[in-house]
Amino acid sequence: MKKVLLSLVALVAVSSADRLINLKIDGMMCPACVKNVKGSLAEVKGVKESTVYLKEGKAEVKVADGTKPEAMCDAVKQAGYGCSVAK
Repeated sequence: MKKVLLSLVALVAVSSADRLINLKIDGMMCPACVKNVKGSLAEVKGVKESTVYLKEGKAEVKVADGTKPEAMCDAVKQAGYGCSVAK
């Protein structure tokens, strides 16, 4: 029982180290753009999951603690879209 409890505590500690970054994405016109942005974000070290919203022009990115938002924006810009960190 103690091993299970310790495992759960460790799992919670790891997941609490994640954080959510909001990005403003410019230039997306269609679902293919969403796929491109999502793919470029997935290649950034530390990105765990992303949700990209076409109509809102934004992305919510779940990242490991220490992942720099600038690295995500650089990847999105290389894919041909505008990007800034939303406040």
